[in-house]
Amino acid sequence: MTQQKNKLLVGINYPWIDYGWDFGDPPQAWVAWQNLPAWREQKRQRIVEDFTRFADQGLFAVRWFILPDGTNYGTGVESPENSDGQWQFDCLPSDHPCHKRICEDFEFVLETCVRLGLQFVPSLVDFHWCHHGSVADHKAGIVKGGRAEIINDIAKREAFFDNVLEPLLAVSLRHPQAIYAWELMNEPEWVTTDKPLNEHGPQENKTVPLDRMKEFLRQGIGRINAKRLPNGQQAFRSTVGFAHHDTLFDWNSAGLGVTLHQFHFYAQKDGTLPANVFSDDYSCFVGEFATAVQKDWTDLKKRKLDQSVLNRLNLLEEKGYPAAFLWSAQAMDVATRWTPSEIQDTLAYLREPRADTGSDVA
Repeated sequence: MTQQKNKLLVGINYPWIDYGWDFGDPPQAWVAWQNLPAWREQKRQRIVEDFTRFADQGLFAVRWFILPDGTNYGTGVESPENSDGQWQFDCLPSDHPCHKRICEDFEFVLETCVRLGLQFVPSLVDFHWCHHGSVADHKAGIVKGGRAEIINDIAKREAFFDNVLEPLLAVSLRHPQAIYAWELMNEPEWVTTDKPLNEHGPQENKTVPLDRMKEFLRQGIGRINAKRLPNGQQAFRSTVGFAHHDTLFDWNSAGLGVTLHQFHFYAQKDGTLPANVFSDDYSCFVGEFATAVQKDWTDLKKRKLDQSVLNRLNLLEEKGYPAAFLWSAQAMDVATRWTPSEIQDTLAYLREPRADTGSDVA
């Protein structure tokens, strides 16, 4: 039998269907209670269809935001409140029906992944969770963001981990083979400051001091790392979706307890993709990279290669990354172009025969 060179694993960011209310019940003002069963069934059918297509294309995993900006996590009288310019928010009580619904929808996704042979990267909260609140529906009390207190307040942080993260981890333990990595937060840099909060204008959305953010990440990652399989092995690799490669070192990702490092690459700085410098035990994957040209990747430009998805995937493999996730299947933004051309590029990469290393093993 010929030993083959490992190729880059290619996943995709879903990353939402309805940003902020994909898991759990939608706000009642937007979907009437009598329509909920049909609404949920239609959504689940779409998930199965989309995930089946991903599996058929040869993608290995899907990354999806669970409670990105908190739209449906606390509505009406339970929504964030603005008090003299400061947004206040309390974690929902442990027996709140919202938690049960979130877990049911989450388990459906894991079961779908297991059935299709896919893996999953759940991302618990997005940086928009910490933005200053934005009222989406004043009459119904629907507020996007405004939930930074969950990170800044120690007691509220612990309640959130107890009431939200722990139940989701318990569900994950029933399907551990479906989890590629458990992600606590997406791109926390955008809402974090190492200056006093009052030095930022409200439009800047710098709502979390650096020390508080690191505490939140360290404690949440610690809970993920603490989960064990029946044989005593660690159940999940933990990760944070950092926006920049430099943050892995500036914030000491390993010191936060992260066991699978992650950064996102959109040709920042000089546009050069850094090589993977982490060992096998503490490796690193690219959680997001653009399918649209957006900005040139300098390595490709220097070689006079086009900025195709195929060339980007080959470069990611060359730089030593074990996995990378396309941005994206659903988002409509300047970084996304997921047309038949990009799909064909991805298929061409995935279907290329693996290079023979020239050695044989019995």
